[in-house]
Amino acid sequence: MKENIRIAIIQPKPYPSLEDPRNLGHALQLIEKCNGGELDVICLPECFPAIGERELGAAARRLNSYIIAGVIEEEGTNRYNSCVLFNRSGRPAGRQHKVSVGPIERERLGVTPGDGVFRVFEADFGKVGIPVGIDFWGQPEAARQLSYQGVDIVFNPSSFSSLRHHWKTGALVRAFDHFVPVVGINTADYNAMFGEKRVHQYGGGSFILQPPKMLDRDDFNRWARSVDSIENWTILELDELEQVQLADVNLASADRFRSEFFNRFGFKKY
Repeated sequence: MKENIRIAIIQPKPYPSLEDPRNLGHALQLIEKCNGGELDVICLPECFPAIGERELGAAARRLNSYIIAGVIEEEGTNRYNSCVLFNRSGRPAGRQHKVSVGPIERERLGVTPGDGVFRVFEADFGKVGIPVGIDFWGQPEAARQLSYQGVDIVFNPSSFSSLRHHWKTGALVRAFDHFVPVVGINTADYNAMFGEKRVHQYGGGSFILQPPKMLDRDDFNRWARSVDSIENWTILELDELEQVQLADVNLASADRFRSEFFNRFGFKKY
C-alpha cells in the first residue's frame, strides 16, 4: 500500500440529457486538465459521462492514472447505473453496480438494481471501493462489506441534487465506523432534462474525508481521549461550481491505527 496518493476530483457541469454524447467530450476535456499532475486517481461522478469506456480507458493510459467514471451499461436485458475503475494501462480493473435505485432511475431510465455485493478492487496503491451514491451512506451494508475485504480508501461517485449536506454527514459516519478515508464526488449545479421537463439540479459539495494522521500509539491515545467531533476529518469540500481540484490523501496512518481504533471503541473488527 502506498503511504500517500494524489487524486483529482472532477466536479463537472453536465449537459442536460444524461446520455448526451457531448458529456463524453466534456469529461475528456476536464480529464486533460489533470495532465502533468502525476495523479494516482482521477474521479468523476455518478452517471458521468455515462458512455465512452474505450475513450476513458485511453485517457487513463495516456495520463498513467486510474480513472473512476460513472457509466450506464447494458448486460443482456438489464441496464445498470455503474461506476468503472480503469487502471493505468486503460483496462477496466473493476465495476460496481448501484443497488439503491430510485424511482427516476427505474421508471425513466430503466435501471436495474445491482446484486447487493460490494467489491474491493486491487490498485497498485491499495484496495479501492467504489459504491455508487446513496449505497455507501444511506445504509451500513456497503461499508461493512468493503471493510471486511480490507478496503484502504472509498470513492463514492454520486449525483445529488438533494440531501447534499446530509450526504457528507452520512459519509462521515461511515468513515468513522471503519476508520477509512472517503472521497465523495458530485456533479456541479446544472439544468437536467427528464423527458420534456427541465429540472434544476442543485449540485456541488464534493469532499475528501480523512482520519487524522498520527505518528505512534501515544499520539493515537491522545487523540482518542480528546476527540469530541470529527468535522476536522474534512480536508477538502467544494462549492457548487464546475471545477477540477487536486489533493493528497494519506492511506498509511488509517491503515496502521485501524485495529487500535476498533479496540479503543469496542467496535467489531471486520
